[in-house]
Amino acid sequence: MNEKDVNQKVAEEICNEFRLNGQEFQLGECVALLDGKVIAVEKDLWSAVQAVRGLDANPNRGMVFEVGS
Repeated sequence: MNEKDVNQKVAEEICNEFRLNGQEFQLGECVALLDGKVIAVEKDLWSAVQAVRGLDANPNRGMVFEVGS
């Protein structure tokens, strides 16, 4: 499974269950993922993107999504 698939699976679980590994998420929060791990939870998409890019500048890596979207 590649990174995109892993991130997508994690995002779907968070959006469906509003939780992952004991961490709870709220509708409208913006979550940043890298290698299938939550690296940031922010109030806006821009901040979540900045969190990913701060760890990996490659635009083909990571995922950012809004919970419930």
